[in-house]
Amino acid sequence: MVRLSVRLLVILLALLCGPAGDAWAEQTATIRVRVIGGFARTRQFDQIEVPFWTQRVPSLTGGQMLATIQPFAQAGVEPGQMLSVMRSGVVMFGTLEANAVALAEPELAAADLPLLSSDLGELRRFIRVWEPRVREILSEQYGAELLATLVRPPQLLFCRQAFTGLRDLKGRRIRVASVNQSDLLLALGAQPVVLEFRRVQAVLQDGTVDCAVTGGLPGHAIGLHRIATHLSTLPLGWAMSFLTAHQRSWQALPAAMRDSLQEGFAALQADIWQAAEEDRDQGEACNFGEPRCRVADRGRLVPVREDPASLAAIRALFSSAVLPGWAQRCGLSCAENWNAVVGPSLGTFARW
Repeated sequence: MVRLSVRLLVILLALLCGPAGDAWAEQTATIRVRVIGGFARTRQFDQIEVPFWTQRVPSLTGGQMLATIQPFAQAGVEPGQMLSVMRSGVVMFGTLEANAVALAEPELAAADLPLLSSDLGELRRFIRVWEPRVREILSEQYGAELLATLVRPPQLLFCRQAFTGLRDLKGRRIRVASVNQSDLLLALGAQPVVLEFRRVQAVLQDGTVDCAVTGGLPGHAIGLHRIATHLSTLPLGWAMSFLTAHQRSWQALPAAMRDSLQEGFAALQADIWQAAEEDRDQGEACNFGEPRCRVADRGRLVPVREDPASLAAIRALFSSAVLPGWAQRCGLSCAENWNAVVGPSLGTFARW
């Protein structure tokens, strides 16, 4: 259960009183909506999400819906507060970051478990079997409609000093995005520090942390290639998120408009997944200074690749550390759902 803090109540009131707070409820020819979610200075937000909402949505609806979109920081909303924001209905559309809601709703973060998927093909197969459970939780507990499941490039490890692999991290302070990533780093002997993306560049630069887990291309965009010296190429997760709508407000839209928007959301999801694949390649190319990098500011980081023995030992930590940690936070019913839905296909079962 997500409880509302005084600060969050103030934020919700501000959103409600804003010009787009409940405009969809007004009987006007043009529906104006506000969208919250995403991180500025990332390709997904700046080049895909913003044009979708400000250009594609009006086109899909024949000008009947106009949207403005704000990243979390600009909207004054912490990513972890978005479940409460969506349940409140003060905005119609919003993005839920799986790692940010991992403590409040661990089941929503299952797709973001470190080492679950080594590539997008494996991740797609997992999403197909787990997405119905995500849809059920959002609908029944938060009154939210799942519209699309989104992904960013894989989470990689940037370090300020040399390391030979993930088993060479003992004692290092490492920025992570979620408690699920903490389970993995603790098992490797490191000291995880959960911090938001907007703080990554500062804490790595001033030495608060020795290393940082974040996306390769997003890390490059905030200048980590000028701070770190080494970068691991092993994906530690995929930074999943869910595009949602306040359910009652969504269902109040004309059926034809919902149908048109659903087609748009399907295309948006496909575009973002394709971009994640491209950005994985560009993240490595631009951080390592390879010719195929499409930007001028190329890094010179040293690539760190695991040998077969190390890779096998690291992957074993999914069953021995990552999945048990998630199951303990999630509870018995959570573990049972995993074992019934995912266990048979992965051959990995949660122990409670």
